[in-house]
Amino acid sequence: MRLSSEEKKIIVGAVLNLDAKARIYLFGSRVDDRQKGGDIDILILSDCLTFKDKLKIKANLFETMEDQKIDLLIARDESDPFVKIALDTGVRLN
Repeated sequence: MRLSSEEKKIIVGAVLNLDAKARIYLFGSRVDDRQKGGDIDILILSDCLTFKDKLKIKANLFETMEDQKIDLLIARDESDPFVKIALDTGVRLN
């Protein structure tokens, strides 16, 4: 996993601050240690986070992780095929 412990701590903190029960996953190229570069793809499974919360999380991460491009996907359940792929290939952060 190509994410520093500090980056992981920042991401998890930003999400759990708004939903303590959320499950947070890193997926995409950052899961593969052999690859270089790439944005940080995050899947958040939450029953209560809204689009407004997504914007708050992105703003928080932008302020603290300036150089990183971060894509956030928030889902309520695992039924979406894209979410299933992210879960199958991803790494849980919390």
